[in-house]
Amino acid sequence: MNKRFSQAGIILSAGYIILFILCIYPFISLIGKITFIDGSFTLKYFVKAFQNQATLRAVKNTILISIATSTLGVILALPMSWLLTRTNLKGANKWRSLFCLPYAIPPYIGAIAWIYLANPSNGILNVLTGSKLLNIYTHSGLIWVMASSLYAFILLSLLAALDRMDPSLEEAARLSGAGPLRVFKDITLPLILPSLFSGILLVTLAASASFGVPAMIGNPARIYLVTTRIYTFQKMGSLSGIYQSGALSTILLIMAVLVLVLNQWILKKSKFQTVSGKSSRPSLIELGTYHKPVLAFLSLLFSVLFILPVCGILVTALNKNQGQFSLSNFGLQNFTKLFTEIPETPTAFLNSTLLAIGTAVFCCIVGMVLSYIQWKTRIKGRQSVEVIASLPYSTPGTVLALAFILAFSSNFLGLPISLYNTLPLIGMAYAAKYLNFAIRTTGDGYRQIDDSLAEAARVSGASWFLTLRTIWFPLMKPSLVASFFLILMPAFSELTMTILLTGPGLETVGTVLFQLQEYADASGGGSAVLALIIICAVAGVNLLVKKLSKGKYGL
Repeated sequence: MNKRFSQAGIILSAGYIILFILCIYPFISLIGKITFIDGSFTLKYFVKAFQNQATLRAVKNTILISIATSTLGVILALPMSWLLTRTNLKGANKWRSLFCLPYAIPPYIGAIAWIYLANPSNGILNVLTGSKLLNIYTHSGLIWVMASSLYAFILLSLLAALDRMDPSLEEAARLSGAGPLRVFKDITLPLILPSLFSGILLVTLAASASFGVPAMIGNPARIYLVTTRIYTFQKMGSLSGIYQSGALSTILLIMAVLVLVLNQWILKKSKFQTVSGKSSRPSLIELGTYHKPVLAFLSLLFSVLFILPVCGILVTALNKNQGQFSLSNFGLQNFTKLFTEIPETPTAFLNSTLLAIGTAVFCCIVGMVLSYIQWKTRIKGRQSVEVIASLPYSTPGTVLALAFILAFSSNFLGLPISLYNTLPLIGMAYAAKYLNFAIRTTGDGYRQIDDSLAEAARVSGASWFLTLRTIWFPLMKPSLVASFFLILMPAFSELTMTILLTGPGLETVGTVLFQLQEYADASGGGSAVLALIIICAVAGVNLLVKKLSKGKYGL
């Protein structure tokens, strides 16, 4: 018995230590090193950062663009979610998967695609139409690119709310003679309002935390956001620049915490406002003569949101000379150039593969232990595990990266350990960011397994570790596999954190793509090839996850 408790105690204690190192200590270090200089409390770097007019404009731009992005996201997602769940739309499940695809693809890929399509000099759409009317380097262009990717947050939130609603209230309203719009306005919308607000908060936070899109579209247009200002300060190379970027990061961190707390409150409230435990499926509204126009509209919308950008990337990847569209101008030269003439490419693929696999394996193991604490023990405060793990995920990537730089660049808890400009530091930041994925996914697995199996093993004399290995682990394999691939996808193409953490020899697929697009290869070519590879990898892994989990995970 004591041996069993000692095994469990050691493993569970290790889980708590890892949670502290990855999810709490970096933020303590960030705030401490910015506000305590030479042993005394100071706010001078906050004052210095906000005395800069460019920073104040960046804050204003961030607020306005985040609000506009979430507003456009609602315009796209709200009617779409209603059509997909409350009408007899043909192929509704397939349309769900299609419109959720942008969720899986990094937003900066969308930025690159729309630069190829709508840049004023040689954008594909401008060349084909013989005009220069489209200019992606504007406020509206930046908002469109963000919303065309982030609307999926709102869509997924609304679909989940509509699926778990009890349809009896809507049915009663229809039987009383209310039309579809009246039912939606008076019954459906009030019930899904908490989920809608939750989705809006997530989009607002994601837009304010975005780096790739503002850097690629905003910077050329001199539209700076807080994240790009953090990057500028950090790349100054001076101690003052790092501290000013830390001051801005602290502001974003506080905002992320407030949004996280508010979102948790809204989700708890939605459990009361959304009627669950439905006993029947909702009767679907007949679209009748509107069926074909609705299908045509959805087809056009999906083409603009997904197919057109992907085609833009494909055309650019195959084009020898950008802006010229003829069969003789298409070939695989850009693919050859990327893998033979750019020396960073092999290193980037190797580093991204190692980081993605290592992060996914680590998070699955640690996530399984932490989920066990949350769902299969009575340890006091166990419910805080997921809340603590969700903090790095909710934190802007630039903030998290800077927190890890300050926490592990010179010492760790007084020990002379420096991980600055190393692959392990990037891996630790990835693990902190995506650990919440593993905790949630494995938590779903634990909740589906009855405790009687483990009880039987313990009564038979099995140790805690043997029970974990022979009972929990085999039954958790589907959740672990899904968790592995769900972490592998974003980790392989991560950019926002890596751009601050990387150094010579530490290139990744995301940073090489960013450098090609921003500096060496602004006309396309290699950056388009890398973007196409990422899209194909994301789509392939998503299909694999969906197949292995029998449709439970994946889009």
